[in-house]
Amino acid sequence: MMRRFDSGLIKRFVTFLKGSRSKMIISIITAVLSSGIGILLPFLFGHAIDCINDGNIDYANLGRYIIIMICLIVLSSLFQLFMNKTNNKIAYDVTERIRNEAYGKVRKLPISYIDNTSAGSIQSMVISDCETIGDGLIMFMNQFFSGITAIIFTLSIMLMSDWKIALFVLIFTPVSFLVSYFIASRTFSSFKAQSEIRSRQTSFISEGTGNFRIIHLFNINEMICGEFDDINEDYKNTSRRATFLSSITNPSTRFVNALIYAGVAFIGAGHVTGGIITVGLLTSMLAYSKQFMQPFNELSSVYTELSDSMACMSRIFSYLDEAELDDDLSADQSEDDTTWDREGDFEIEFRNVSFSYVKDQPVIKNVSFKIEAGSSCAIVGPTGCGKTTLINLLLRFYEPDSGEIFVNGKPISQVPRNTLRRYLGVVTQDTWFRNAEIIENIKFGIPLLSDEEAIRTARISGADSFIRKLPGKYHEKLVSSRDDISEGQRQLLSITRAMAADPCILILDEATSSVDILTEVKIQKAVKDLLKGRTSLIIAHRLSTIVDADMIVVMEDGRVSETGKHEDMINSGGFYSKLYKSYTE
Repeated sequence: MMRRFDSGLIKRFVTFLKGSRSKMIISIITAVLSSGIGILLPFLFGHAIDCINDGNIDYANLGRYIIIMICLIVLSSLFQLFMNKTNNKIAYDVTERIRNEAYGKVRKLPISYIDNTSAGSIQSMVISDCETIGDGLIMFMNQFFSGITAIIFTLSIMLMSDWKIALFVLIFTPVSFLVSYFIASRTFSSFKAQSEIRSRQTSFISEGTGNFRIIHLFNINEMICGEFDDINEDYKNTSRRATFLSSITNPSTRFVNALIYAGVAFIGAGHVTGGIITVGLLTSMLAYSKQFMQPFNELSSVYTELSDSMACMSRIFSYLDEAELDDDLSADQSEDDTTWDREGDFEIEFRNVSFSYVKDQPVIKNVSFKIEAGSSCAIVGPTGCGKTTLINLLLRFYEPDSGEIFVNGKPISQVPRNTLRRYLGVVTQDTWFRNAEIIENIKFGIPLLSDEEAIRTARISGADSFIRKLPGKYHEKLVSSRDDISEGQRQLLSITRAMAADPCILILDEATSSVDILTEVKIQKAVKDLLKGRTSLIIAHRLSTIVDADMIVVMEDGRVSETGKHEDMINSGGFYSKLYKSYTE
């Protein structure tokens, strides 16, 4: 098990405090002032008690002490209030920085990481874990500096007042801290496990709510609930253990402190009867002994809270340390725009490309073919033959193990990803839209597009006909749970969005799988009119949608088995001919 407070984690966390240095200084100063002023109160209170002696009351001095104490209480409270506000500001600023970096990390990660990590796990880190770190920082800032100040000031006054009592308290108070440390140090592993199970829980809930129709369809509600109960039971047991360990810290230290307090009272009573100290000073010493022990109790609570924060910090920093994409994401924008002339023709070539998602298990094997400028190319083949993988490689979601992909004779490995994707329009079978108005979704990625242009594109694609029937028309809000917008209509919107970007190269990956035949014909005509003279790449299981393609590439077991036009390959008697005949029979 890792050390409870890894120095590397702490040093790294401190880097997130750099933007709050001035606030940190203010926090420390106000903590010292608030705590220091509070330390004077028992001393003044003792003197006030000594103003009452054998029935004789020194009203002048008593009144003066009372007024001074009231002023100090008000002043200490104001410093305390200001310190708390400053600490909250620091904690929320740091939480914001960590959360921004954690969320920003997503766009820097390779697609392979996203494919192999649940969305719920990332959500849990960005939301819950960051919040836990912020809560731990607030408690630390509120207690640590004021606690250290209280310990130093209190011990100094006690030593000056009665060194024997001070020595007794000094010797036995660390016992309280050791007890709390022993208990709290056992909580780290429980809090770490709690954080991991919470991530699983978030992921499970996200998966279940996002696919509840499938769950109902297969009538597995009870099974899903059972699995959630198991996760919830794990979370309950782990949380109970962590909470129990953290909850006994304070009572244990208070028990030790009560024994110390009793010892001070016993020793102090002897000193009073011996005339060594006054009753008022004994009262002050009792208050100071309690005040001296209190920071140790509070710091033990801070330690427990920090154990949870450190567990979350460990997860987040491990996530932030994941290998990122190379530096081309930061390429200079002004130079990126000059890569290719958008009005020109675009030629695509795959040259000896091989790729595997898992080492030694190739999905694409030495694939080579060329798509001429301005032509349409259809890629067909059985499920799992590598069609979509070719698209992933062209989009640079993944990099080939060997070989190269060229656009207009230039290797795309030499083109920044964000630049390359400006020339590509992609429509997949999986439709995703923001929870925003339809007009905003059509202009997604090109916000400067006018509403008129967006509506014109919808008319060309055929989406306008169903949009006009919605209550809000183009200002109707899209949400993922809407049932009155079919999957086919969503695909129409997805195609409209891609067309609105006026791409130089259009990629259709099973884009019409949920569209009826008449709508599909309409879309194909719209796409053909839009991209006349431009390059397009189509993947479809429905062979009727690709017969007019200028070129057809047939994939089998990760390899290119045939290329050519529809009529030529039908007559060749090869795999495509058999595939087409099985489709038409």
